[in-house]
Amino acid sequence: PDAPSRSALARCLEMVGVDIALFEGEYGLQLEGAAAVRHLFRVCAGLESMMLGEPQVGGQVKDAYRAARELGPLGPITLRAFQGSFRAGKRVRTETRIGEGAVSIAFAAVELARKFFADLGDNRALLVGAGETGSLAARHFLAQGIGSLTIVNRSSERARSLVAELSAGESDAPIRPRPWEELGQAIAEADVVLTTTGATEPVILPPMIAAAALKRRGKPLFLLDIAVPRDVHPDVSNHDGVYLFGLEDLDDIVTANLAARRNELDGADLIIERELGEFSGWMQDLELRPTVAEFRSYLEQIKNREMGYVRKKQSEEVAAAVEKSLEIFIKSLLKRPMVQLKSASSSRERSQHLDSLRRLFELGRSETEEEPGQSAQSSPK
Repeated sequence: PDAPSRSALARCLEMVGVDIALFEGEYGLQLEGAAAVRHLFRVCAGLESMMLGEPQVGGQVKDAYRAARELGPLGPITLRAFQGSFRAGKRVRTETRIGEGAVSIAFAAVELARKFFADLGDNRALLVGAGETGSLAARHFLAQGIGSLTIVNRSSERARSLVAELSAGESDAPIRPRPWEELGQAIAEADVVLTTTGATEPVILPPMIAAAALKRRGKPLFLLDIAVPRDVHPDVSNHDGVYLFGLEDLDDIVTANLAARRNELDGADLIIERELGEFSGWMQDLELRPTVAEFRSYLEQIKNREMGYVRKKQSEEVAAAVEKSLEIFIKSLLKRPMVQLKSASSSRERSQHLDSLRRLFELGRSETEEEPGQSAQSSPK
């Protein structure tokens, strides 16, 4: 499209070298006005995420908001819209259960692991595979308070890199890498093993588990295999005290949790609508504010001028009573037009009312002082 028809967002992206074609194709979505604000509120509440209720995108919006504020002040409408979206997202997460229950395989695996133990903090986890899914699972383990975490990967460099990333986080749990050659020993020392490598054949075989079970002396070992194809040979579950769970077990958990989240949509939508209503009311007030402020200033000027005449002829006690009466009068006079303006059926009708108010009282023009004699005729005796 021609430059004048491009959205402000597209022009800004072009200025920083981002290809605007990414936002103008079939996967792009361009919204304006109330529709854009509604979308922003829904994004921050996790209602537009691929995984319903997922807070990750909302966190990314907050990061972008902070980055924008570091570059300079935001306009009042943009500022209010983002703050409103953050409040709406927080309310949806705290007042509904739309964020509860694991809806990703990695998180579901950790949620399942929590059911094995009274307290994850007393147990040790082993992550086999340090790819994207493994990294996500490791973060979930740490967030849920695992006692310690060991990472084994074919590439020892990648394992050490992931350990460094995780150690920079907020968890106090010990995190360490181990070489691939020590996989069998690492399994024997773990209580729960989550495996997610890219191997084409099983990497955890029955003899390895038999040796681990012998060392564990009956202490249970839980294996969570979320790799495709499988990392764990199915025969390992034949050993006493060894429990194997695969993707099919986790899919059932994810499906049930997604269904539970969808049941919370009505409540989440109601919260969004209420927050949008508050934002809309603020926008109306913002539109009214300049004209109402000018009208109030106009009335205050008249009051102050008349009070000057009153104070010249009356006692301070009488003048104070008159001033208080005039202040009440101004407040009452402003109330009715404000009600009418706020209850206008459309933005166009509201603009027409505001224009009428400005024309009737010549708002925006310099106030010319009336002749003293003219005011004096109506001033209190």
